[in-house]
Amino acid sequence: MESSMRIIFFGLFLCVNIAAYSQNERFKSLFVFNFTKYVEWPTAYEEGDFVITILGNSPMYNELLHNVKGKQAGKQSIEVLQAGNISGIRQCHILYIPSQQSSLLEAAQKHLAGRPTLVITEKKGLIQEGADINIIQTNKKLQYEISPQQIENKNLKVSKTLLNVGIIYDTNAPARRIPELESADETTLPR
Repeated sequence: MESSMRIIFFGLFLCVNIAAYSQNERFKSLFVFNFTKYVEWPTAYEEGDFVITILGNSPMYNELLHNVKGKQAGKQSIEVLQAGNISGIRQCHILYIPSQQSSLLEAAQKHLAGRPTLVITEKKGLIQEGADINIIQTNKKLQYEISPQQIENKNLKVSKTLLNVGIIYDTNAPARRIPELESADETTLPR
């Protein structure tokens, strides 16, 4: 009987954790979609589809496919692609690097050098490593850090609304401590 109770408890614990993880991915995909509204790309990137590429195999791919279906970024239809490796990254507006692929940030930046691609990550400390936007969990909230200098260096224009809601990372300021990561049960999304 005690063994059965342990199995039931473990199963419930696992289901709750999977549901929380899935909801977290859903919120992250909403963040990414909202970023398309608050960043302006050069005129040459306003032709064809608006491309969001996910690096590696991640649940974010399916979440984005679901959440952007039939939606547009400005006048462009959104296309979500998946790149299995760095060489698989083609011209895109946004490159999303999930935490499992975070070790590839530097290589991705080199691959995209000179291109107006917004690089979004999701692991503590990656804003200091050169990510443009880093989605993090702090104080039980899903938030994002943003580096205006990094973004402007790519010939992208970021709106004040996006800057006002995010945690600004100033590349010229001394490093600062980022609050410890916690599980998210609230979100902060730009409106």
